[in-house]
Amino acid sequence: MPAELSAVAVLLLALLHEQPMHPYQLHQTLLERGDARLVRINAGSVYHGVERLERDGLVEAVGTDRAGRRPERTTYRLTDAGREAFARRLTSLLGDDHPAYPLFTVGLAEANELPAGAVADQLERRLARERGRLEHLAAAYEQLRELGLPRRFLLDVEYDEARLRHEVEWLERTIGELRGHHLDWGEPVPADFVHARQALRTAGAPTTAGTR
Repeated sequence: MPAELSAVAVLLLALLHEQPMHPYQLHQTLLERGDARLVRINAGSVYHGVERLERDGLVEAVGTDRAGRRPERTTYRLTDAGREAFARRLTSLLGDDHPAYPLFTVGLAEANELPAGAVADQLERRLARERGRLEHLAAAYEQLRELGLPRRFLLDVEYDEARLRHEVEWLERTIGELRGHHLDWGEPVPADFVHARQALRTAGAPTTAGTR
């Protein structure tokens, strides 16, 4: 049985739903549509991805062509097995749980080991970067909508814009609390909490997931 489709493979199969393409065309189309925002894309990952899809019987070559002095380019199309695998994987991506483990949350979990000012400095660096991404994404969304692209093709952009907007708001609020000395930074864990937690463990009661 073929391995689970990677994110790059899903994007490649989605493009081949539209029309047969050669790997160079696939790569350029992914870049033009901004799909490097979704996954890491380079020429190598596209070419290797197509090779694997062909090996697994999900795409097939339909011919080669040569333009001028350029190397021959092989054009591929989706197979019936490719359509089925694509639909199955896309359904899973939309509805199943795919846990992610962002490194930023690891940093937040242990941030209390650094001085409050140092943490605020780094969050401000992040805030400036995320604001820039949000502005770029919002502008791109508005431009595409003005050009007439239906909203159904932009749900991923809407989702990322909403996520970025929430993160920017959270960063702004948290930086303000750090700078304003509102988080009791550097203080030990309250004794009352330690005792209450120990009592729950002694009683065998479940403790809240996600806390330490």
